[in-house]
Amino acid sequence: MMNKKSILLSVSLLSILIFVGCAPKTIKTKNLEYSNRFYLTSDTSRGSLNLVIQVEIPVKFSNKAVLDSVRSKLIASLFGDKYVSLPLDSIIPSFVADQNEDYRNNNLSMLQAANLHSYFSFNNEHILEGTALWSDENIFSYGIKRYVFMGGAHGLNTQIFMNFDLKTGKMLTENDLFIPNYKEELTKIIRSRMVEENKELADYADLNQTDYWVDSIQPNGNFYISDEGINYLFNPYEIGPYYLGETEVRIPYARLKDILKKGNPLEYLIENQ
Repeated sequence: MMNKKSILLSVSLLSILIFVGCAPKTIKTKNLEYSNRFYLTSDTSRGSLNLVIQVEIPVKFSNKAVLDSVRSKLIASLFGDKYVSLPLDSIIPSFVADQNEDYRNNNLSMLQAANLHSYFSFNNEHILEGTALWSDENIFSYGIKRYVFMGGAHGLNTQIFMNFDLKTGKMLTENDLFIPNYKEELTKIIRSRMVEENKELADYADLNQTDYWVDSIQPNGNFYISDEGINYLFNPYEIGPYYLGETEVRIPYARLKDILKKGNPLEYLIENQ
């Protein structure tokens, strides 16, 4: 017959085994969504803030310290540093309240000063999306897309990417992946891939004949990781005028093999090519 101490020890071991068995090897996320329109006054034609949020937030992983590190960095980039310490279910309500307050503070006095018969409309828009793009037991790649309109001719779309080494929780940079002095060769690869992937650019003998600002086309640190390669993105105004929009450049690992650092965190993906 088992004594009380043996029973407690068995229960403790069983609990540990259950926890280890349930802890996911890849990061698990939770979807948070919100959508609402806030009017500046009772006259709904005078202006409103349209606020839409659709984000995935990491909530489970086998290594809690890594999970906390990844989640904190993502929340800071999505919402701001002040929201990192808040409980998960308080982040969006707090962010929404702050956005609405800022909108009213920035626009209400101007509306009150404007002629009641003017055609000014104080419409603002903020659309925020956060999506897990790649997730396995080694790498977590995440994309943040934001559209902001605060009046004027047009709003602005931007995308940024964040890549994490799940062994350490550290954000991966170009220096973690590429050999020293990689920038010149990587710049050539990016420019070549732009032409290869865009049929319209293929008609030009040189990128200098296009409206792109060629000197600006170089590694910018804004990339995400997939099983096929490393993908760079340049936001509007970054390498050309607004009408060109964003430019994505997909680079297969095979094109990068000469400048990838030996022992880099992506070697296991490259070996599977």
